[in-house]
Amino acid sequence: MNRRTVVIMLIILVVAAGGYYLTYLQQVGKTAELLEAMMSGDHKDGAEAMTQLGRRGVRLYPQLIVLAQSQDPETAWRSAVLLGELGNPGAAEILSGRLSDPNATVRAAAAQTLGWLRAGQAAAALGELVANEGEELVVRISAARGLGGLAAPEAAPKLGQALKYQPVVAEDAVDDSWQLRVEAARTLGAVGTGQAVAKLAGQATSGAEPDIRVRTAIAYALGDALSSDGCDEEGLTAGLDALIAAARDEVGDVRIAAVSSLRRISPPEEQASRAESLLEAAARDPHYWVREAAGG
Repeated sequence: MNRRTVVIMLIILVVAAGGYYLTYLQQVGKTAELLEAMMSGDHKDGAEAMTQLGRRGVRLYPQLIVLAQSQDPETAWRSAVLLGELGNPGAAEILSGRLSDPNATVRAAAAQTLGWLRAGQAAAALGELVANEGEELVVRISAARGLGGLAAPEAAPKLGQALKYQPVVAEDAVDDSWQLRVEAARTLGAVGTGQAVAKLAGQATSGAEPDIRVRTAIAYALGDALSSDGCDEEGLTAGLDALIAAARDEVGDVRIAAVSSLRRISPPEEQASRAESLLEAAARDPHYWVREAAGG
């Protein structure tokens, strides 16, 4: 290899290295710009910055860990959400500490993110949040979702409290708590133990739960729980009784959910004939989608 060739190769290497370094600097600068935009008070700019930052992966961990401890609520909750989306388990301890933050949005983001991170050590604290009637509704809903990620059996009693319908006292008041009850039902379905099934079964009828959306969620959740390995024989019997009752609900959506769930499970011998008879009746239901659910 002659001297001229060596010189040309060195020049190429220097140029390539310079180009790489320039690209690196540009990326660092862009990341800084996006982090600044994420911390802004403008929701649209913040959301767009979060989307782009989420594509940059684990390189952001150190910066997000620091930002998640910020006293600025916008910065803290957005950083918490990004840490959850990126799946950084090292953030669990910091986020657990933010469950008692003065800002409800920060508490909600921390609660939901702990579920994404499968932070089992947070189950007790999330259970307290979901059952706390004095807590902001958005925080209780997020805590229920967080518990859904953990599927912690010990959370069943607290979720059962959140699932129970509380009548609205004021005549003109709107019941927004149905969203909490829906999330509690879904999470109990994910827990799947006999205790979780008992909580669901107790609220499955229109007499216990007036909201159609919640009864529908309970019927689907019963199917999830009864088809899992964690449900004992007693829970299976109670859950089947509740599904059979829900399959006779006056509302078609509830019947669809109940019949769909019935088809997913294998009832014990003593219940099999009742379930089969009900599915046969559902195949003649006046509601088209109930018949479809029965026919599979």
